[in-house]
Amino acid sequence: MNVSHPTAHTVRVLINARGEWEVLIPHHMRPLRCATIEEAERIAYQCASQTRPCEVIVHDAYHRVVHRQLVNGE
Repeated sequence: MNVSHPTAHTVRVLINARGEWEVLIPHHMRPLRCATIEEAERIAYQCASQTRPCEVIVHDAYHRVVHRQLVNGE
């Protein structure tokens, strides 16, 4: 499903100014840093599965949204 849910938390995958992939998780002070986008996506989905409903948004190196998915309670 690719539609935002009004009460969903959002986990984002993006690249920082140093070229490191990060996972931004709601209510966490600091992002989780990852070596690759694949690792960041895996961690993002693990976090999303623990906080439902949760939307995962993946950005590419140019900060464009390349993937967006709502992980619901099922």
